[in-house]
Amino acid sequence: MPRSSCRTRSVALCALFALVSRPTLAQVPDSAPPRCDGKTITSIDVQPLPPAVIGRSPSAWRRAAQRVLFQSTTTREDVVRPFLLLRVGQRCSDALLAEAARVLRSRPYIASASVRAVTDSAQGVHVVVETVDEIPLVIGGGWKNGGLSDLTFGNANLEGLGIQLVGRWRQGDAYRDGLTLGFRKHGVFQQPVVLAVDVVRNPLGSQLSYSATRPFLSDLQHIAWHAGGQQSTSYYHFVRPSGPALLVPVQRDIWTAGAVARLAWRSRGVLLGPVATYERSRPGINAVIASDSGLVPPDTDVVGLRYPSYKSVRVGGAVGFRLLSFQVVHGFDALLGEQDIARGVQLGALVQRGLGASDRNDFASVDLYTGAGGKSSFVGLRVQGEGERQRATNAWNAVVASGRAAWYARPSETRTFVASAEFSGAWRERLPLQLSLGDARAGVRGYKDATIAGGRRALLRLEQRHAVGSLGRLAHMGTALFTDFGKTWSGDVPFGETTVARASVGAGLLLALPPRSRRMLRADIAVPVTAGAPKRWLLRVAAFDATRAFWREPSDIASQRAGAPPSSIFGWP
Repeated sequence: MPRSSCRTRSVALCALFALVSRPTLAQVPDSAPPRCDGKTITSIDVQPLPPAVIGRSPSAWRRAAQRVLFQSTTTREDVVRPFLLLRVGQRCSDALLAEAARVLRSRPYIASASVRAVTDSAQGVHVVVETVDEIPLVIGGGWKNGGLSDLTFGNANLEGLGIQLVGRWRQGDAYRDGLTLGFRKHGVFQQPVVLAVDVVRNPLGSQLSYSATRPFLSDLQHIAWHAGGQQSTSYYHFVRPSGPALLVPVQRDIWTAGAVARLAWRSRGVLLGPVATYERSRPGINAVIASDSGLVPPDTDVVGLRYPSYKSVRVGGAVGFRLLSFQVVHGFDALLGEQDIARGVQLGALVQRGLGASDRNDFASVDLYTGAGGKSSFVGLRVQGEGERQRATNAWNAVVASGRAAWYARPSETRTFVASAEFSGAWRERLPLQLSLGDARAGVRGYKDATIAGGRRALLRLEQRHAVGSLGRLAHMGTALFTDFGKTWSGDVPFGETTVARASVGAGLLLALPPRSRRMLRADIAVPVTAGAPKRWLLRVAAFDATRAFWREPSDIASQRAGAPPSSIFGWP
Protein backbone atom coordinates (compact mmCIF):
# COMPACT_ATOMS: atom_id res chain seq x y z
CA MET A 1 0.00 0.00 0.00
CA PRO A 2 1.46 3.42 -0.84
CA ARG A 3 2.70 5.32 2.10
CA SER A 4 3.53 9.00 2.19
CA SER A 5 4.99 11.45 4.63
CA CYS A 6 5.22 15.20 4.30
CA ARG A 7 7.62 17.28 6.30
CA THR A 8 8.72 20.79 5.40
CA ARG A 9 10.99 23.38 6.86
CA SER A 10 9.92 25.94 4.31
CA VAL A 11 11.23 29.43 3.81
CA ALA A 12 8.01 30.73 2.23
CA LEU A 13 4.40 30.03 1.43
CA CYS A 14 5.24 30.42 -2.22
CA ALA A 15 1.80 29.66 -3.59
CA LEU A 16 0.28 32.60 -1.74
CA PHE A 17 2.95 35.05 -2.69
CA ALA A 18 2.65 34.06 -6.36
CA LEU A 19 -0.60 36.03 -6.38
CA VAL A 20 1.36 39.26 -6.34
CA SER A 21 0.51 40.79 -9.70
CA ARG A 22 3.45 43.13 -10.25
CA PRO A 23 6.72 41.29 -10.96
CA THR A 24 9.57 41.63 -8.48
CA LEU A 25 12.84 43.01 -9.76
CA ALA A 26 15.76 40.75 -9.01
CA GLN A 27 17.78 42.09 -6.13
CA VAL A 28 21.47 41.26 -6.28
CA PRO A 29 24.23 43.17 -4.47
CA ASP A 30 26.47 45.23 -6.65
CA SER A 31 29.01 42.67 -7.87
CA ALA A 32 31.52 45.10 -9.39
CA PRO A 33 35.02 43.78 -8.68
CA PRO A 34 36.71 45.58 -5.77
CA ARG A 35 39.66 47.78 -6.60
CA CYS A 36 41.45 49.34 -3.66
CA ASP A 37 45.15 49.04 -4.65
CA GLY A 38 46.58 48.81 -1.11
CA LYS A 39 45.01 52.03 0.09
CA THR A 40 43.86 52.56 3.69
CA ILE A 41 40.23 51.92 4.63
CA THR A 42 38.93 55.26 5.91
CA SER A 43 35.26 54.32 6.48
CA ILE A 44 32.87 51.39 6.18
CA ASP A 45 29.23 51.71 5.17
CA VAL A 46 26.98 48.67 5.81
CA GLN A 47 23.75 48.50 3.78
CA PRO A 48 21.54 45.50 4.69
CA LEU A 49 18.77 44.78 2.18
CA PRO A 50 15.55 42.74 2.54
CA PRO A 51 15.01 39.41 0.74
CA ALA A 52 15.26 39.63 -3.04
CA VAL A 53 11.54 39.01 -3.56
CA ILE A 54 10.86 42.27 -1.68
CA GLY A 55 13.22 44.48 -3.71
CA ARG A 56 15.41 47.46 -2.92
CA SER A 57 12.59 50.02 -2.88
CA PRO A 58 9.50 48.02 -1.95
CA SER A 59 5.97 49.34 -2.16
CA ALA A 60 3.70 49.42 0.87
CA TRP A 61 2.19 46.10 -0.27
CA ARG A 62 5.59 44.45 -0.50
CA ARG A 63 6.60 45.76 2.91
CA ALA A 64 3.43 44.26 4.31
CA ALA A 65 4.18 40.96 2.59
CA GLN A 66 7.70 41.04 4.02
CA ARG A 67 6.42 41.46 7.57
CA VAL A 68 3.23 39.39 7.51
CA LEU A 69 3.78 36.64 4.94
CA PHE A 70 7.51 36.06 5.27
CA GLN A 71 7.89 37.19 8.90
CA SER A 72 10.94 39.15 7.76
CA THR A 73 12.64 42.22 9.17
CA THR A 74 15.74 43.46 7.35
CA THR A 75 18.91 42.47 9.19
CA ARG A 76 20.23 45.25 11.37
CA GLU A 77 23.57 46.82 10.66
CA ASP A 78 24.97 45.91 14.09
CA VAL A 79 24.27 42.22 13.34
CA VAL A 80 26.30 42.36 10.10
CA ARG A 81 29.33 44.19 11.47
CA PRO A 82 30.60 41.50 13.93
CA PHE A 83 31.20 39.11 11.01
CA LEU A 84 32.59 41.69 8.60
CA LEU A 85 36.19 41.19 9.82
CA LEU A 86 37.24 44.58 8.40
CA ARG A 87 38.26 47.68 10.33
CA VAL A 88 38.98 51.31 9.62
CA GLY A 89 42.71 51.91 9.23
CA GLN A 90 43.34 48.49 7.71
CA ARG A 91 45.28 48.17 4.46
CA CYS A 92 42.81 47.30 1.70
CA SER A 93 43.27 44.62 -0.94
CA ASP A 94 41.01 42.92 -3.45
CA ALA A 95 41.54 39.54 -1.76
CA LEU A 96 40.62 41.05 1.61
CA LEU A 97 37.30 42.40 0.33
CA ALA A 98 36.40 39.12 -1.39
CA GLU A 99 37.15 37.16 1.78
CA ALA A 100 35.09 39.55 3.92
CA ALA A 101 32.11 39.03 1.59
CA ARG A 102 32.50 35.26 1.77
CA VAL A 103 32.43 35.26 5.57
CA LEU A 104 29.22 37.31 5.52
CA ARG A 105 27.64 34.83 3.11
CA SER A 106 28.41 32.04 5.57
CA ARG A 107 25.78 33.41 7.98
CA PRO A 108 22.51 31.46 7.62
CA TYR A 109 20.32 34.60 7.52
CA ILE A 110 22.27 36.22 4.63
CA ALA A 111 21.56 35.04 1.08
CA SER A 112 24.27 37.04 -0.68
CA ALA A 113 26.80 39.76 0.05
CA SER A 114 29.20 42.06 -1.76
CA VAL A 115 32.01 44.27 -0.47
CA ARG A 116 33.49 46.94 -2.73
CA ALA A 117 35.84 49.86 -2.35
CA VAL A 118 35.24 53.43 -3.55
CA THR A 119 38.13 55.88 -3.70
CA ASP A 120 37.53 58.82 -1.37
CA SER A 121 41.03 60.37 -1.36
CA ALA A 122 44.46 59.88 -2.79
CA GLN A 123 45.42 57.61 0.12
CA GLY A 124 42.12 56.12 1.25
CA VAL A 125 39.05 54.17 0.19
CA HIS A 126 35.49 54.00 1.42
CA VAL A 127 34.20 50.40 1.73
CA VAL A 128 30.55 49.70 0.87
CA VAL A 129 29.02 46.48 2.18
CA GLU A 130 25.69 45.22 0.84
CA THR A 131 23.90 42.14 2.14
CA VAL A 132 20.65 40.55 0.97
CA ASP A 133 18.62 38.58 3.51
CA GLU A 134 17.32 35.06 3.24
CA ILE A 135 13.59 34.65 3.82
CA PRO A 136 13.60 33.75 7.54
CA LEU A 137 10.23 32.00 7.87
CA VAL A 138 10.56 28.40 9.10
CA ILE A 139 7.35 26.42 8.81
CA GLY A 140 6.59 22.77 8.35
CA GLY A 141 4.48 19.85 9.39
CA GLY A 142 3.67 16.19 8.99
CA TRP A 143 0.51 14.27 8.23
CA LYS A 144 0.02 10.71 9.42
CA ASN A 145 -2.98 8.39 9.73
CA GLY A 146 -5.39 11.10 8.66
CA GLY A 147 -4.23 13.76 11.08
CA LEU A 148 -1.51 16.28 11.88
CA SER A 149 1.47 14.45 13.40
CA ASP A 150 3.98 17.28 13.86
CA LEU A 151 4.25 21.03 13.37
CA THR A 152 7.28 23.31 13.11
CA PHE A 153 7.23 27.10 13.21
CA GLY A 154 9.87 29.72 13.77
CA ASN A 155 12.05 32.49 12.43
CA ALA A 156 15.69 32.27 11.36
CA ASN A 157 16.33 36.02 11.76
CA LEU A 158 13.90 37.30 14.35
CA GLU A 159 13.36 41.07 14.03
CA GLY A 160 16.59 41.26 12.02
CA LEU A 161 18.64 40.54 15.16
CA GLY A 162 20.44 37.44 13.90
CA ILE A 163 18.31 35.32 16.25
CA GLN A 164 16.95 31.96 15.20
CA LEU A 165 14.01 30.81 17.30
CA VAL A 166 12.24 27.64 16.16
CA GLY A 167 9.71 25.46 17.98
CA ARG A 168 8.37 22.05 17.09
CA TRP A 169 5.49 19.89 18.32
CA ARG A 170 5.36 16.17 17.59
CA GLN A 171 2.51 13.81 18.43
CA GLY A 172 3.54 11.23 21.02
CA ASP A 173 0.74 8.68 20.46
CA ALA A 174 0.85 6.43 23.57
CA TYR A 175 3.49 8.68 25.16
CA ARG A 176 3.80 12.36 25.88
CA ASP A 177 3.95 14.77 22.97
CA GLY A 178 7.38 15.89 21.85
CA LEU A 179 8.33 19.56 22.21
CA THR A 180 11.48 21.24 20.94
CA LEU A 181 12.75 24.80 21.22
CA GLY A 182 15.92 25.86 19.43
CA PHE A 183 17.66 29.23 19.92
CA ARG A 184 20.66 30.71 18.08
CA LYS A 185 22.07 34.21 18.43
CA HIS A 186 24.73 35.37 15.96
CA GLY A 187 26.97 38.30 16.88
CA VAL A 188 26.84 38.16 20.69
CA PHE A 189 28.34 41.27 22.35
CA GLN A 190 29.18 42.66 18.89
CA GLN A 191 31.70 39.85 18.39
CA PRO A 192 31.68 36.98 15.83
CA VAL A 193 30.29 34.67 18.52
CA VAL A 194 27.32 32.30 18.20
CA LEU A 195 25.27 31.39 21.28
CA ALA A 196 23.12 28.24 20.98
CA VAL A 197 20.58 26.62 23.31
CA ASP A 198 18.38 23.62 22.48
CA VAL A 199 15.69 22.22 24.79
CA VAL A 200 14.17 18.94 23.64
CA ARG A 201 11.41 16.89 25.24
CA ASN A 202 10.92 13.74 23.20
CA PRO A 203 8.06 11.30 23.69
CA LEU A 204 10.78 9.25 25.39
CA GLY A 205 13.80 11.07 26.77
CA SER A 206 14.97 14.68 26.84
CA GLN A 207 17.99 16.82 26.10
CA LEU A 208 19.43 20.19 27.07
CA SER A 209 22.41 21.48 25.11
CA TYR A 210 24.11 24.86 25.15
CA SER A 211 27.25 26.39 23.67
CA ALA A 212 29.07 29.60 22.93
CA THR A 213 31.39 29.46 19.94
CA ARG A 214 33.72 31.80 18.14
CA PRO A 215 34.42 29.60 15.10
CA PHE A 216 37.45 29.98 12.90
CA LEU A 217 35.85 31.30 9.72
CA SER A 218 38.77 32.94 7.94
CA ASP A 219 42.50 33.60 7.98
CA LEU A 220 41.52 37.16 8.85
CA GLN A 221 40.93 35.89 12.41
CA HIS A 222 43.58 35.28 15.05
CA ILE A 223 41.66 33.27 17.68
CA ALA A 224 38.74 30.86 17.89
CA TRP A 225 37.15 29.10 20.86
CA HIS A 226 34.25 26.91 21.95
CA ALA A 227 32.60 26.12 25.29
CA GLY A 228 29.47 24.09 25.81
CA GLY A 229 27.70 21.15 27.36
CA GLN A 230 24.88 18.69 27.06
CA GLN A 231 22.73 16.70 29.47
CA SER A 232 20.51 14.09 27.90
CA THR A 233 18.46 10.97 28.45
CA SER A 234 18.22 9.23 25.09
CA TYR A 235 16.65 5.99 23.93
CA TYR A 236 18.85 4.28 21.35
CA HIS A 237 16.89 2.11 18.89
CA PHE A 238 17.78 -1.39 17.76
CA VAL A 239 15.60 -2.55 14.87
CA ARG A 240 15.16 -6.28 14.25
CA PRO A 241 14.03 -8.20 11.16
CA SER A 242 11.32 -9.78 13.31
CA GLY A 243 9.80 -8.31 16.43
CA PRO A 244 9.48 -4.73 17.66
CA ALA A 245 12.48 -2.48 18.10
CA LEU A 246 14.43 -2.57 21.36
CA LEU A 247 15.31 0.68 23.13
CA VAL A 248 18.28 1.22 25.45
CA PRO A 249 18.09 4.30 27.71
CA VAL A 250 21.35 6.22 28.18
CA GLN A 251 21.97 9.18 30.48
CA ARG A 252 24.88 11.25 29.24
CA ASP A 253 26.61 14.43 30.41
CA ILE A 254 29.24 16.24 28.35
CA TRP A 255 31.17 19.46 28.94
CA THR A 256 33.84 20.75 26.58
CA ALA A 257 36.04 23.83 26.29
CA GLY A 258 38.84 24.69 23.92
CA ALA A 259 40.60 27.53 22.15
CA VAL A 260 43.13 27.96 19.36
CA ALA A 261 45.30 30.82 18.15
CA ARG A 262 46.57 31.30 14.61
CA LEU A 263 50.32 31.40 14.22
CA ALA A 264 51.80 32.60 10.91
CA TRP A 265 54.17 30.15 9.26
CA ARG A 266 55.59 30.83 5.79
CA SER A 267 52.59 33.08 5.08
CA ARG A 268 50.23 30.25 6.10
CA GLY A 269 48.33 29.71 9.31
CA VAL A 270 48.81 26.99 11.90
CA LEU A 271 46.23 26.80 14.71
CA LEU A 272 47.26 25.64 18.17
CA GLY A 273 45.49 25.57 21.54
CA PRO A 274 44.32 23.61 24.60
CA VAL A 275 41.15 21.49 24.85
CA ALA A 276 39.50 19.93 27.93
CA THR A 277 36.60 17.44 27.94
CA TYR A 278 34.42 15.81 30.59
CA GLU A 279 32.08 12.95 29.70
CA ARG A 280 29.89 10.66 31.79
CA SER A 281 27.68 7.94 30.35
CA ARG A 282 25.21 5.71 32.22
CA PRO A 283 23.48 3.21 29.90
CA GLY A 284 20.45 1.35 31.21
CA ILE A 285 20.95 -2.20 32.43
CA ASN A 286 18.04 -3.57 30.41
CA ALA A 287 16.45 -2.70 27.10
CA VAL A 288 12.72 -1.98 26.78
CA ILE A 289 10.06 -2.18 24.09
CA ALA A 290 7.86 0.84 23.35
CA SER A 291 4.41 -0.71 22.95
CA ASP A 292 1.09 1.02 22.34
CA SER A 293 0.32 0.66 26.04
CA GLY A 294 3.68 1.90 27.37
CA LEU A 295 7.18 0.52 27.99
CA VAL A 296 7.33 -3.25 28.48
CA PRO A 297 10.21 -5.66 29.22
CA PRO A 298 12.10 -7.09 26.22
CA ASP A 299 11.70 -10.61 24.88
CA THR A 300 15.49 -11.07 24.65
CA ASP A 301 18.52 -10.17 26.75
CA VAL A 302 20.89 -9.70 23.80
CA VAL A 303 21.32 -6.00 24.60
CA GLY A 304 21.22 -6.23 28.40
CA LEU A 305 24.44 -5.33 30.27
CA ARG A 306 26.27 -4.86 26.94
CA TYR A 307 27.23 -1.23 27.53
CA PRO A 308 28.93 -0.38 30.86
CA SER A 309 28.92 3.05 32.48
CA TYR A 310 32.02 5.20 32.27
CA LYS A 311 33.35 8.63 33.21
CA SER A 312 36.31 10.41 31.66
CA VAL A 313 38.21 13.65 32.13
CA ARG A 314 40.66 14.52 29.38
CA VAL A 315 43.02 17.39 28.67
CA GLY A 316 45.16 17.95 25.63
CA GLY A 317 45.73 20.11 22.62
CA ALA A 318 44.29 20.83 19.19
CA VAL A 319 46.25 21.65 16.06
CA GLY A 320 44.93 22.79 12.72
CA PHE A 321 46.39 23.59 9.32
CA ARG A 322 44.48 25.56 6.69
CA LEU A 323 45.51 26.06 3.09
CA LEU A 324 42.26 27.02 1.35
CA SER A 325 41.04 29.34 -1.33
CA PHE A 326 37.39 29.92 -2.18
CA GLN A 327 35.44 30.35 -5.40
CA VAL A 328 31.85 31.40 -5.94
CA VAL A 329 29.86 28.86 -7.97
CA HIS A 330 26.19 28.44 -8.84
CA GLY A 331 23.82 25.50 -8.82
CA PHE A 332 25.96 22.94 -6.98
CA ASP A 333 23.83 22.25 -3.89
CA ALA A 334 21.13 24.80 -4.72
CA LEU A 335 18.94 24.97 -7.81
CA LEU A 336 20.64 28.10 -9.19
CA GLY A 337 21.86 29.86 -6.05
CA GLU A 338 25.46 30.74 -5.33
CA GLN A 339 27.77 29.14 -2.81
CA ASP A 340 31.43 29.32 -1.86
CA ILE A 341 33.41 26.16 -2.53
CA ALA A 342 36.71 25.57 -0.74
CA ARG A 343 39.72 24.44 -2.74
CA GLY A 344 42.84 23.14 -1.05
CA VAL A 345 43.36 21.35 2.25
CA GLN A 346 42.27 21.82 5.84
CA LEU A 347 43.37 19.47 8.62
CA GLY A 348 42.42 19.46 12.29
CA ALA A 349 43.64 17.04 14.96
CA LEU A 350 43.17 16.59 18.68
CA VAL A 351 45.16 14.56 21.20
CA GLN A 352 44.05 14.22 24.84
CA ARG A 353 45.25 12.30 27.88
CA GLY A 354 42.80 10.76 30.31
CA LEU A 355 42.95 11.81 33.96
CA GLY A 356 41.39 10.41 37.12
CA ALA A 357 40.72 6.87 38.28
CA SER A 358 37.50 6.00 36.41
CA ASP A 359 38.64 6.09 32.78
CA ARG A 360 42.20 7.01 31.89
CA ASN A 361 42.08 6.15 28.20
CA ASP A 362 43.86 8.46 25.82
CA PHE A 363 41.93 10.02 22.95
CA ALA A 364 42.75 11.17 19.43
CA SER A 365 40.71 12.55 16.55
CA VAL A 366 41.39 13.84 13.06
CA ASP A 367 39.27 15.82 10.59
CA LEU A 368 40.41 16.27 6.97
CA TYR A 369 38.89 18.24 4.10
CA THR A 370 40.24 18.63 0.59
CA GLY A 371 38.73 19.98 -2.61
CA ALA A 372 39.77 20.78 -6.17
CA GLY A 373 38.06 22.12 -9.28
CA GLY A 374 36.05 25.10 -10.44
CA LYS A 375 32.68 26.28 -11.69
CA SER A 376 32.02 23.42 -14.11
CA SER A 377 33.59 20.50 -12.24
CA PHE A 378 34.55 20.04 -8.60
CA VAL A 379 35.67 17.12 -6.42
CA GLY A 380 35.61 17.26 -2.62
CA LEU A 381 36.37 14.92 0.27
CA ARG A 382 35.90 15.17 4.02
CA VAL A 383 36.81 12.42 6.52
CA GLN A 384 36.35 12.42 10.30
CA GLY A 385 37.74 9.81 12.69
CA GLU A 386 38.34 9.36 16.40
CA GLY A 387 39.15 6.66 18.93
CA GLU A 388 40.33 5.86 22.45
CA ARG A 389 43.54 4.01 23.31
CA GLN A 390 43.66 1.84 26.41
CA ARG A 391 46.98 2.43 28.12
CA ALA A 392 47.20 -1.04 29.64
CA THR A 393 46.86 -2.92 26.35
CA ASN A 394 47.45 -0.23 23.69
CA ALA A 395 44.21 -1.44 22.08
CA TRP A 396 41.89 1.04 20.40
CA ASN A 397 38.16 1.12 21.10
CA ALA A 398 35.25 3.51 20.58
CA VAL A 399 36.54 4.08 17.03
CA VAL A 400 34.16 6.22 14.99
CA ALA A 401 34.63 7.24 11.35
CA SER A 402 32.53 8.96 8.72
CA GLY A 403 33.00 10.89 5.53
CA ARG A 404 31.81 11.97 2.13
CA ALA A 405 33.37 12.17 -1.33
CA ALA A 406 31.49 14.01 -4.07
CA TRP A 407 31.84 15.08 -7.68
CA TYR A 408 29.84 18.00 -9.07
CA ALA A 409 29.60 18.51 -12.85
CA ARG A 410 27.74 21.38 -14.55
CA PRO A 411 27.63 20.86 -18.34
CA SER A 412 25.40 23.95 -18.65
CA GLU A 413 23.97 26.75 -16.53
CA THR A 414 20.74 24.83 -15.96
CA ARG A 415 22.02 21.26 -15.48
CA THR A 416 23.95 19.73 -12.60
CA PHE A 417 25.09 16.15 -12.02
CA VAL A 418 26.17 15.07 -8.53
CA ALA A 419 27.76 11.75 -7.54
CA SER A 420 28.18 11.37 -3.78
CA ALA A 421 29.64 8.48 -1.75
CA GLU A 422 29.05 8.45 2.02
CA PHE A 423 30.34 6.18 4.78
CA SER A 424 29.68 5.85 8.52
CA GLY A 425 30.97 3.21 10.90
CA ALA A 426 32.06 2.33 14.41
CA TRP A 427 34.23 -0.38 15.94
CA ARG A 428 34.16 -1.64 19.54
CA GLU A 429 31.67 1.07 20.39
CA ARG A 430 30.99 2.13 23.99
CA LEU A 431 27.50 3.46 23.34
CA PRO A 432 24.49 1.71 21.74
CA LEU A 433 24.67 1.89 17.96
CA GLN A 434 22.86 0.77 14.84
CA LEU A 435 23.25 2.42 11.44
CA SER A 436 20.09 1.88 9.43
CA LEU A 437 19.33 1.99 5.73
CA GLY A 438 15.89 3.22 6.79
CA ASP A 439 17.20 6.43 8.38
CA ALA A 440 15.16 9.36 7.07
CA ARG A 441 18.21 11.48 6.15
CA ALA A 442 21.22 9.16 5.99
CA GLY A 443 19.58 6.07 4.52
CA VAL A 444 18.40 4.99 1.08
CA ARG A 445 15.48 7.10 -0.08
CA GLY A 446 12.35 4.95 -0.28
CA TYR A 447 13.47 2.67 2.58
CA LYS A 448 12.13 4.75 5.46
CA ASP A 449 11.64 2.61 8.60
CA ALA A 450 13.11 -0.48 6.91
CA THR A 451 14.56 -2.92 9.46
CA ILE A 452 17.98 -3.18 7.80
CA ALA A 453 20.90 -2.05 9.96
CA GLY A 454 24.51 -2.77 10.86
CA GLY A 455 27.63 -1.33 12.42
CA ARG A 456 28.82 0.27 9.17
CA ARG A 457 26.91 1.84 6.32
CA ALA A 458 27.88 3.01 2.83
CA LEU A 459 25.77 4.86 0.30
CA LEU A 460 26.17 6.01 -3.28
CA ARG A 461 23.84 8.75 -4.53
CA LEU A 462 23.57 9.82 -8.17
CA GLU A 463 21.41 12.80 -9.13
CA GLN A 464 20.74 14.80 -12.28
CA ARG A 465 19.07 18.20 -11.71
CA HIS A 466 17.60 20.49 -14.33
CA ALA A 467 16.39 24.07 -13.79
CA VAL A 468 13.43 24.12 -16.17
CA GLY A 469 11.75 27.50 -15.84
CA SER A 470 10.72 30.45 -13.73
CA LEU A 471 7.54 31.75 -12.14
CA GLY A 472 8.12 35.28 -13.31
CA ARG A 473 10.90 36.74 -11.20
CA LEU A 474 9.48 35.27 -8.03
CA ALA A 475 10.77 31.69 -8.10
CA HIS A 476 12.48 29.09 -10.27
CA MET A 477 11.40 25.49 -10.79
CA GLY A 478 13.45 22.41 -11.49
CA THR A 479 13.35 18.65 -11.73
CA ALA A 480 15.61 15.89 -10.45
CA LEU A 481 16.16 12.24 -11.31
CA PHE A 482 18.08 10.21 -8.75
CA THR A 483 19.10 6.76 -7.66
CA ASP A 484 20.49 5.58 -4.29
CA PHE A 485 22.50 2.47 -3.48
CA GLY A 486 23.13 1.44 0.12
CA LYS A 487 24.79 -1.40 2.00
CA THR A 488 25.39 -2.32 5.63
CA TRP A 489 27.97 -4.51 7.35
CA SER A 490 27.03 -6.25 10.57
CA GLY A 491 30.06 -5.17 12.58
CA ASP A 492 29.65 -6.07 16.24
CA VAL A 493 26.28 -4.39 16.88
CA PRO A 494 23.19 -6.32 18.01
CA PHE A 495 20.98 -7.52 15.12
CA GLY A 496 23.49 -6.17 12.59
CA GLU A 497 23.25 -7.48 9.03
CA THR A 498 25.74 -7.71 6.20
CA THR A 499 23.55 -7.10 3.19
CA VAL A 500 23.75 -6.98 -0.55
CA ALA A 501 23.41 -3.50 -2.01
CA ARG A 502 19.89 -2.12 -1.86
CA ALA A 503 18.69 0.43 -4.41
CA SER A 504 15.92 2.88 -5.15
CA VAL A 505 15.07 5.26 -7.96
CA GLY A 506 13.06 8.44 -7.86
CA ALA A 507 12.18 11.83 -9.20
CA GLY A 508 11.84 15.21 -7.58
CA LEU A 509 10.17 18.56 -8.15
CA LEU A 510 12.34 21.49 -7.03
CA LEU A 511 11.56 25.11 -6.20
CA ALA A 512 13.84 28.03 -5.33
CA LEU A 513 12.22 31.17 -3.91
CA PRO A 514 13.54 33.66 -4.98
CA PRO A 515 15.20 32.17 -8.10
CA ARG A 516 18.77 32.57 -6.80
CA SER A 517 18.04 31.48 -3.24
CA ARG A 518 20.41 29.01 -1.62
CA ARG A 519 17.45 27.22 -0.06
CA MET A 520 15.56 24.66 -2.04
CA LEU A 521 12.10 23.20 -1.52
CA ARG A 522 11.80 19.76 -3.04
CA ALA A 523 9.21 17.00 -3.22
CA ASP A 524 10.70 13.57 -3.94
CA ILE A 525 9.02 10.28 -4.82
CA ALA A 526 11.31 7.28 -4.29
CA VAL A 527 10.59 3.66 -5.17
CA PRO A 528 12.67 0.70 -3.87
CA VAL A 529 13.74 -1.58 -6.74
CA THR A 530 15.82 -4.31 -5.06
CA ALA A 531 14.38 -7.75 -4.35
CA GLY A 532 13.13 -7.95 -0.78
CA ALA A 533 12.72 -4.16 -0.54
CA PRO A 534 9.67 -2.55 1.11
CA LYS A 535 6.65 -2.84 -1.17
CA ARG A 536 5.75 0.82 -1.19
CA TRP A 537 6.71 4.20 -2.57
CA LEU A 538 7.60 7.16 -0.40
CA LEU A 539 6.79 10.85 -0.87
CA ARG A 540 9.00 13.27 1.03
CA VAL A 541 8.69 17.05 1.02
CA ALA A 542 11.45 19.10 2.61
CA ALA A 543 13.10 22.51 2.45
CA PHE A 544 16.75 22.93 3.32
CA ASP A 545 19.99 24.78 2.61
CA ALA A 546 22.78 22.37 1.69
CA THR A 547 25.21 25.03 0.45
CA ARG A 548 26.81 25.95 3.77
CA ALA A 549 28.51 22.65 4.64
CA PHE A 550 30.08 20.01 2.41
CA TRP A 551 29.35 17.20 4.92
CA ARG A 552 26.77 17.09 7.70
CA GLU A 553 27.40 13.95 9.72
CA PRO A 554 24.23 11.87 10.29
CA SER A 555 22.82 12.06 13.79
CA ASP A 556 23.04 8.30 14.41
CA ILE A 557 26.82 8.29 14.02
CA ALA A 558 27.32 11.78 15.49
CA SER A 559 25.77 10.52 18.76
CA GLN A 560 28.82 8.24 19.17
CA ARG A 561 31.25 11.13 19.23
CA ALA A 562 33.13 11.89 22.43
CA GLY A 563 32.07 15.52 22.39
CA ALA A 564 35.50 17.11 21.84
CA PRO A 565 35.09 20.45 20.02
CA PRO A 566 37.72 20.73 17.22
CA SER A 567 35.08 20.65 14.48
CA SER A 568 33.21 23.50 16.19
CA ILE A 569 36.36 25.58 16.63
CA PHE A 570 37.86 25.20 13.17
CA GLY A 571 34.78 26.15 11.14
CA TRP A 572 34.78 23.52 8.41
CA PRO A 573 33.70 24.37 4.85
